[in-house]
Amino acid sequence: MPEGDDFAVRNVPHVLIDAFRDPAQYRYPSRPQDRNPRRDDYHAHAEQLLAQLAAALDQAPDPDRRIPIAGQQPGTIVEVETLAPEGARAKAAKIPTGLDFPAQDIVVLRSGRNADRTESAVLFVPDNARAYLRERISRYGAEDIGNRTRPDVDRFETIEAIRAAVIQVLFAGPVDYDDASPAWWELWVRQPVERAESLAAAARNEGLDVHVDRLIFPDTVVLFVHAAVAQLLDLAQRAPGAISEIRRASGTIEPFLDQGTLALGQAEVLADLAARVTPPGDGAPTVCVLDTGIAGAHPLVAPALAGAWAFDERWGSDDHEPHGGHGTAMAGLVLYGDLEGPASDQRLLELSHAVESMKFLPPRGFDATEPTRYGFVTQGAVALAEVARPNIVRSFCIATSSPDFPPSRPSSWSGAIDQLCAGAMPGERQDQQPAADHPKRLVLIAAGNVLGGQREEVEAHKSLEDPAQSWNAITIGGFTAKEATPADPPGLAPLVPANHRSPFSRGSQDLPSDLTPIKPEVLFEAGNMLVDATGFCGNHPAVSLLALASDVEREPLMPFNATSAAAGVAGNFIGRLQAEFPDMWPETYRALMVDSASWPQPIRSQLVGRGAHWKSISKGKRQHILRDVGYGVPDLERAFRSARNDVTLIAQAEIKPFAAGPNGQQPVFNEMHFYDLPWPAALLQELENETVTLKVTLSYFIEPNLSGRAATRPDTYRSFGLRFEMKKRTETAAAFRRRLTQQRDRDEPAAIEGSHWLLGPNAFQAGSLHCDLWRGAAVDLASHDEIAVYPAGGWWKSHTGQQRMNDKGRYALILSISAPGQAVDLHARIAALVDAKHAEVEAAQVNATGQ
Repeated sequence: MPEGDDFAVRNVPHVLIDAFRDPAQYRYPSRPQDRNPRRDDYHAHAEQLLAQLAAALDQAPDPDRRIPIAGQQPGTIVEVETLAPEGARAKAAKIPTGLDFPAQDIVVLRSGRNADRTESAVLFVPDNARAYLRERISRYGAEDIGNRTRPDVDRFETIEAIRAAVIQVLFAGPVDYDDASPAWWELWVRQPVERAESLAAAARNEGLDVHVDRLIFPDTVVLFVHAAVAQLLDLAQRAPGAISEIRRASGTIEPFLDQGTLALGQAEVLADLAARVTPPGDGAPTVCVLDTGIAGAHPLVAPALAGAWAFDERWGSDDHEPHGGHGTAMAGLVLYGDLEGPASDQRLLELSHAVESMKFLPPRGFDATEPTRYGFVTQGAVALAEVARPNIVRSFCIATSSPDFPPSRPSSWSGAIDQLCAGAMPGERQDQQPAADHPKRLVLIAAGNVLGGQREEVEAHKSLEDPAQSWNAITIGGFTAKEATPADPPGLAPLVPANHRSPFSRGSQDLPSDLTPIKPEVLFEAGNMLVDATGFCGNHPAVSLLALASDVEREPLMPFNATSAAAGVAGNFIGRLQAEFPDMWPETYRALMVDSASWPQPIRSQLVGRGAHWKSISKGKRQHILRDVGYGVPDLERAFRSARNDVTLIAQAEIKPFAAGPNGQQPVFNEMHFYDLPWPAALLQELENETVTLKVTLSYFIEPNLSGRAATRPDTYRSFGLRFEMKKRTETAAAFRRRLTQQRDRDEPAAIEGSHWLLGPNAFQAGSLHCDLWRGAAVDLASHDEIAVYPAGGWWKSHTGQQRMNDKGRYALILSISAPGQAVDLHARIAALVDAKHAEVEAAQVNATGQ
């Protein structure tokens, strides 16, 4: 039976076509044997190799500890070494090029030159190919071959020794094997990509952090894993044959910023990158960056720039920010993400989405925009972009913030953004058109930045900057995987370890939890700071992202960091998500981003306890942590696809939350939705006490109502609210519906089985995105097979003079059920139930119409 990691591959519902491939093997021409033989007695040499091979294979580690890897045969690695060259002037004795037997998956993983001019190689031998290898060596050493050519001389003649390989032979460069501190490492994994992703899943199951970035080469996929040396040794020991080499990750973009001291300067890097770019198609989804303008002629911008404008045309559309610009860097991150990866490999840069630039900050020489006009200018900039290019799938990215207003209450700027997300800008609402039909927009906003300074000041938690408190926008905080230490100047060290919240990032820990949303919702790479011996902290290229700069001729690349960088990388995520699912709603894109997120291991350890339990801390403390780090770092592959043991369910629906009361009385709650879920109950029961998780994300956009009460009364700020609740484990479906359909005249938290949920319903008194995680035994989740979405109060209901009590909203609901590490096909069972439901509905329609 396949192991759990095979079920974790995210290939559902995609169809793989590898079985249709017809490979043909190219055979290297045989070398004539009219040269001096290197062996006096081939039979004796073969017997020596066979004895050494047997001894090496006998020393293989315990096969029961092996980790099953998709596409990887179980086997053993051995080390081979060549015969020493004859004489000081002889050439080095090379590992034979034909030592591999690809059809049997006997492959050389890596090789190296020794000081005595011999060469060593690490050879992977599958368990089921041992006999084949022994047979080939025996045929090579046959005593009586008559007039026949001796086989495999080119393969074995120069091999002097075969010995058991210690796993350390996979490490390249100097390594302190006693170093217990975790660091970033490159794992060079043999193609195909499925093998690498399976190994990545296995590493995560072992508690290691695996970066979402990949470097893709013809034979190798490079994974970035954060671990101590001992952890890597154990992982590699248990996955023989999958990893060809392990290297310490450089973790720095400095080589790509060089202006000439290295052989590869910025011009060469830029030309190499530009040659690999494939522009997006006409009408591709777009991310519009509201910033300082753009260097439209930049070779990496021009192929995907769909439009460049300014709120005031007198400003021009160029990037006016000094020292390399700002809008250009944002646009580059939206298109490519952190360029450190693409600059390091040779993957094709096939762009799925375009970028637009709308300058909404005035250049020098023009009056600065007053903070009170930020909302107006933002809405006007959005409207101008939509008029210039109508009917485009588009999101917006804003990395500008202001400390002028406290984030504990909505501001005019955050309220204006909430309006434009909901399609409620002035002039947009039409009589007789439900709010659900208004044009919705997804906006990404940077959380705001912490500047450098003394360590104690930098490490103190800082609150969001306006307008990051916007309910409808998704607020982007920062984490960092960067921890390189530059050689010059000496004495600098990373301020935070890898996989922690970036020191640049702000949060909402100091804001009232019952009045403000959990912000930021997600984290993206924002870079790290370096600290010196005096405790002073600051940015540095070694721990920054690589981005585009506006000075195309002299310095087209530059370091970039903080939550501006994180927002740009988030724009890349959303642009690709829009291209993958162009017909989904903005509310759904937001939900998918949050649903796909997970916490890096150091953060996760603050929340997840042993086994199926959360840490034994209060729900208030858990929410306090989330108000610093959100729901984690989004994973694009997870947002794109499910796995067989990790399935995402999506619903999109309109809802009429309120209605006019009878006989002219006050409006009442109206509509709620129940979902009788296609639940794999039997499979969950079979898993018994194995740990499973359920993540529920509810996303909708509210129409804001700015008032003096909004800071203390969320229900007066929102047009309507929504909540979700699962059926209890011991509750019947009838009892569940009866409990929730009782007349509701107050906005109160529903009863919920609290011990399994991370946060519980009291965490969701504000905001328009609500996400909670259930963690427990599979058998306990089996009966949670229904969910309800129901309304909470808002000004549509309470402000009768507005005559909006009969209006409609809409929402996206996403549930992800996961049985990590389990060989269980939840997806197949769920899909079968969905197919059966579709057949049932079609049959009912036929019966009703008679056709």
